Amino acid sequence: MSVEANKSLTLRYFNEVFNKGDMKVLEDITAPDFIFTMPTHEEPFRGVEGYKGLVNMLRGCFPDIQFAVEDLVADGDRVLTRWTARGTHTGIPFPTVIGDVPAAGNQFHIEGMTWHRISNGKIAEVTANEDGLGLITQLGRSLFPGQPSATPVPSSPEANKAVVGRYFTEIMGQGDLAVIDELMTPDFAFHIPTLPDPVRGPEGMKQFVTGLRTAFPDAGFAPEYMIADGHRVAVRYQMTGTQKGDFLGAPASGNFVKDDGTDLFHLSGGKIVSVHVAEDGLGLLQQIGVIGTN
Repeated sequence: MSVEANKSLTLRYFNEVFNKGDMKVLEDITAPDFIFTMPTHEEPFRGVEGYKGLVNMLRGCFPDIQFAVEDLVADGDRVLTRWTARGTHTGIPFPTVIGDVPAAGNQFHIEGMTWHRISNGKIAEVTANEDGLGLITQLGRSLFPGQPSATPVPSSPEANKAVVGRYFTEIMGQGDLAVIDELMTPDFAFHIPTLPDPVRGPEGMKQFVTGLRTAFPDAGFAPEYMIADGHRVAVRYQMTGTQKGDFLGAPASGNFVKDDGTDLFHLSGGKIVSVHVAEDGLGLLQQIGVIGTN
């Protein structure tokens, strides 16, 4: 099979088997000697019938579970997928290495990566790694002595919009770093094209906000419109400010700037898990004089 055919087979694995629970598709796309391994499962799952048990268990625990493929890399007979998964624990207890976790209505949002090996047009082998620690913690299981268990936080599109509104008003607009601890998860990630790597965790975000507001002390963020769908919030906004400090290696110019951008937020349990930013970085550098205009 071609690389593209292998990618298509992998997408069916996530979209039709896990997201829709279609066991007929699972039978169609897996080889007779199919094997699945994951560090959180002591023994591998062998054969399609054994693997059905895992799929049914996940969908029994998390009836609304959804996987989203974020990156797909293929070469030869192997495909690597980076994915995110989210859901709400409203079903049966979730079995873990430290005991079953009863359903408490907690939401989760985790990342993972999965290898697929394709043989003769069928999935022969799957090897997966997931954020099991983050999953257990988000489901409410205390892992350390004295650590309080998480309690379910009501979440709705409107509630998530309110959280994002506070992000723009209190964190980005006012520079209130304490609000970062309140609104962001410990594994928070901030993705912006002007930085080579994501900003990780609340402490990393505090450094980012401090640097931004040092460069633009009068920075203001004005959302133009905001929409929400399940656990996601998308915002179109305009940032304005005067560059009075170093920014991306450029010295203070004293120039007033406007930067139009769009942010996509993922939330879980009333907290921000990640932010992906699309902004006019080129225009911003032109406005502060780093890049000339013809």
